[in-house]
Order: sequence, then structure tokens, then C-alpha cells
Amino acid sequence: MTEITTRYDLVAYPAGLFPTTLPDHMAAIARLHGLDAAAPAKARVLEVAGGDGVNLIAMAAAWPDARFHSFDLSSAAVGRGATLVAAAGLDNVRVEVDDLLEVADRLDGPYDYVIVHGLYAWVPEPVREAALRLIGRVLAPEGVAFVSYNAQPGGHLRSAIRDMLLHHVGDIADPVERVGAARKVLEQFVAPREGDRPVVAALRQIAEPMLRKNAGSLYHDELSDCYAPQSLSQVAAAAEQHGLAFLNDAVPSMLYDGLPGKDLDDAAVVHAAQADDYVAASFFHQTLLVRPGRGPCRRIVSANVAGLLASSQATRTGEGSFAAGEDRFEIGDPRLADFIGLLGEVWPARLPLAGFADSLEHCEALVQLAHKTLIGFHAVPYPACLDPGERPRASPLARAQIASGATNLFTLDHRMVAFVEPGPRAFLSLLDGTRDRAQIAAAWEQSEFGGQVSVDEALSQFARAGMLIA
Repeated sequence: MTEITTRYDLVAYPAGLFPTTLPDHMAAIARLHGLDAAAPAKARVLEVAGGDGVNLIAMAAAWPDARFHSFDLSSAAVGRGATLVAAAGLDNVRVEVDDLLEVADRLDGPYDYVIVHGLYAWVPEPVREAALRLIGRVLAPEGVAFVSYNAQPGGHLRSAIRDMLLHHVGDIADPVERVGAARKVLEQFVAPREGDRPVVAALRQIAEPMLRKNAGSLYHDELSDCYAPQSLSQVAAAAEQHGLAFLNDAVPSMLYDGLPGKDLDDAAVVHAAQADDYVAASFFHQTLLVRPGRGPCRRIVSANVAGLLASSQATRTGEGSFAAGEDRFEIGDPRLADFIGLLGEVWPARLPLAGFADSLEHCEALVQLAHKTLIGFHAVPYPACLDPGERPRASPLARAQIASGATNLFTLDHRMVAFVEPGPRAFLSLLDGTRDRAQIAAAWEQSEFGGQVSVDEALSQFARAGMLIA
């Protein structure tokens, strides 16, 4: 294809990991609905317009037996991703330059999971149609697709802020000047004024997070060439034209969108979820799509919950009291409280629900906790190694990032962890699998950081941070 210079070549979009796009997460939601879903550790995964591909590159480091393919129109972004893939020595992920409008009719499938994140509401209609056409062509019969977009009705409010910014930045072409001008407008606008009408106060609250965005996000999100928020009903109707049906939202707080507790058909489920969007003034959706006719269960069923695993960082503060970050919550059921307490004790390990989800009451309580993000549902065990063994090995991706000078490292459980201090960075570099514990201890003792922490304690910390592979 002919090389095209894009806005993303001029201004890089910040690299990021998106946990809701994980095959593990999508598979868990599919199985909660009683559907078969491909084993994430051996899945075929496609990301459309994946930028530098780091979202898939991080997955590839965790699941070496799965296959990953990301493409994007920006050659600069793809070049950064390809460099990282080569440095990490990963042979199960491809990051390539390609045009969605061209590839929609020629890419070979099937793929078990297809991800379209951060594209759908920021491109013209022909590109949106091409994204759904591609998913419709390559998604496996038991596959799950992820499509995110700025949603209506909240998108109407964001559009008002965007219109104001575009009015002020006018024809400023230089990206730095354009972002700078937009920031000045936002700084002036977000400050409350005495006598603000409620609608104006609400718009100021919506504008305030835009001011906190970095330059790349502000340039590509609020100042983009195209901004077309979609309603869930619109997306579901467009997806239906390509042999796709609504399953659920990938965001835990919207888990009940696809679990209304009634035996409704797909159209009725979408209608009800859309009604909820109007009540909540929803701003964003991460919609999961499957093949029609699969008959997802729309009720909570014990057998479906029992097939999952769970994790939680909740800390027990009393017999039935827990803390999870800034959240505090109480559990009156002693058996459920003991189980949540155990999850917190073994975190980041995940425990199967088969031995606990033996009543509908307990299953409904677990789904409610997941909805509130107090626990997480999973389809597979923790992907990193919690027992360092005799020859500990750090993720090759993390070691490649250390070698490149990166300070935000990607963990095997799909998080970004800041590694700024030279001591931890030096220790991680020793964990290439060629040294046994005694050799690591000797090398660590000879370094300038050897007195900071023992080898055993450092290995334990790295294991819990999701940095070690088996």
C-alpha cells in the first residue's frame, strides 16, 4: 500500500494498556452468559488501528502460545511497536502498517477475539462500516469482538465543549500551538463563576478532565478531524448488518446491561440498555459483540459463575469489613466474607469459584461485587509466575523496556508499573534465566544496590508485580 502520513505520525498518541480488551476479560463475560469462548492462552487475537501495538505486545509476552496481530495506518506508530517486538524477541505478535479500508475485504481469519478500541467514534461513516465489515468477516463462530466509542447521550455534552475549542483554535495548523490554544480556552472555561446556571456548571465539570489530558490525547480526542459519538442502539443496528449481535458491555459497572435478569431477545436487551443510557447520561461504551443466534443467557446462573475464577485486592479490616483502595464495604454473609478475605490474602493469585458459587444467592452477590469492581472475574489463572524457582526469569518485554530506558513497564497481568529507581531496574536486568539464585545473589551483592533488599524479598516483590515468567 502507498505510505500515508497521518495525524498520528505528526503527534504520537500515548501508548497504553486496556485491561477490558484482554481475551481473559472478554472470555469471562462470555462464559458468564453461558457461551463457549476460546482459551485466551491459545487464542488468535486481532487489534484494528492498534497504533504502536503495545496493548497486544503486552498480551503476547504473557501468552506465548497465542497469536496476535495489530495493524495501523501510522507508520511511525507501527515502527515503534515493531522495534519493541524485536527487542523483546517475541515471535507470536505482528505489528504492521495497513489501511482498514483496504484490509476489510482481504484479511484472512478467523480470529477468536477482535479489538477495535479508540477508533469507531473518531472516523467517518465509511471507516466505521469497514470496521464492522472486517469483524463480520473474520470473527470465529465462537468469537468475541470489542468495539469502544464515545456514546450518546453524553456525547452531546462533549460535542458542545469540542465545538467551543474548535471555534477558538480556528485554523491553527501547528499541533503544539493548536493544543496550547485549546488548553488556554479550557483553563478559562473550567473555573466556576458565581451565578453559574446548572447546565453551565455541568459543562465546566465535563471540560475539566479534558484539561488534565496530555497533549497527544487532547490533540487526537477533542481536536480530531472527526468526532461522531454513537448510541448503543446505532452500533447494535450497524453490527447486525454484518452478522453481529450485542452481548454486553466490557466495563464492569455496566455488567447488567447484558444481564437484565429476564429472558429477553437481543433487540429487547439493547432497548433496555439504551433506556438506562438516557437515565445515566452515558458517555462511553465498550461494547462486546458475538455471532447472532448463540443465545446468551440473560440471567445469573450458578453453573456459569462456577466456571470462572476471581481475584480481589480487598483487605479484611474486620469480621465483615473490607477496604479496597479508597472503597470501604461490609459483607454480612460470613461464608462470602471469608471467601473475599481469602481472595485478598492470596492476591494476585486467582481462585476458582467452583467450590463457592453453589447457590444462586452467592452467585448474585459475586456478580454484584464484580459490578462494583470489588472483585474481578477471570477465565484463566494468573498469567505470571508466583514461584520464582531456581532460575528466575523476568518477562522479556520488561527486560527490553529496561534496556531501552523506559520507566513504565508492562506487567504480565496487563498493568503499567513505574520503574524509576535504579536499584529495581538493575535487579530486573539480572533475571534473564541464565543465573541461578546463588549467581543472582553474588551479582546483586557486587552491585552498588546490593544492600537495599535481599534477593528473596526482591523476587517476591517482582512475582507479585507480575514480572516473572515460568
